[in-house]
Amino acid sequence: MNIYPKEGNTSYAIVNPHNFKLIFTQEQLAASVRATVFLFPSLCAATVVDLDTLHQDILLALPSDPIATKHISADSQWSTDPNGLLLLNNRIYVPFAGNLCTHVLQYNHDYILAKHFCQNKTLELVHRRYSWPSLRTDVQQFCKSCVTCMRSKPQRHKPYRSLKQLPIPERPWNSISMDFIEKLLSSFRFDTILVIVD
Repeated sequence: MNIYPKEGNTSYAIVNPHNFKLIFTQEQLAASVRATVFLFPSLCAATVVDLDTLHQDILLALPSDPIATKHISADSQWSTDPNGLLLLNNRIYVPFAGNLCTHVLQYNHDYILAKHFCQNKTLELVHRRYSWPSLRTDVQQFCKSCVTCMRSKPQRHKPYRSLKQLPIPERPWNSISMDFIEKLLSSFRFDTILVIVD
C-alpha cells in the first residue's frame, strides 16, 4: 500500500494514522501491473515487421500485378535485383496486392525506430527504397489515420468556423460578388480575369 505523510516525515505524522493518505488503491495497482506486463509484448508484436517476409510477399505478388507484368521486359527505368524483385529507378516496386503497401508504410512509420515521423519525413523514408503509383497519397492518408500522431501532433491552426449561409437575395443584382484571378499566362497581353457572380 503506497502512502505519504501529509505533514512531512516527522514522528508526529507517523504516530497519527489520520495524517497518511493513499496514493493508489489496490485495484489501480493491480491494473497497472497487468498493463506493464502485457503492454510491451503486444506493442512489439504489432510493430515489428520482418523485411525478408515482406520482400518475399512482394515477389510472390508481382506476377499478378498488371503494371509489373507490363514493364518487366523492356523499359530502361525498370530492372530486377538479384533476388528477383522488380525495381523502378532502383527502388523496390510494391504491387497493389493484399496490404503490401500498408506493411511498407507501417515499417517506415509505426516501427519502433521510425518514431512516427510527419508525412514528408515518412514519404522520404519510404521513397528511399520503395515505389508505387499512389505513394504520396497513401502516405498522407496513412499518417492522417495514425492515432498516435493525431494525439501527439495536434493541429496548430485556429479552429475552423462554421459556415454561415448568405441570405437569399430578393431580386437580381441585389447581391453581387467580384473577384480577380491574377497572374495567369499572358493572352493578348492580358493576365487577369474579373469574375462577377450575381
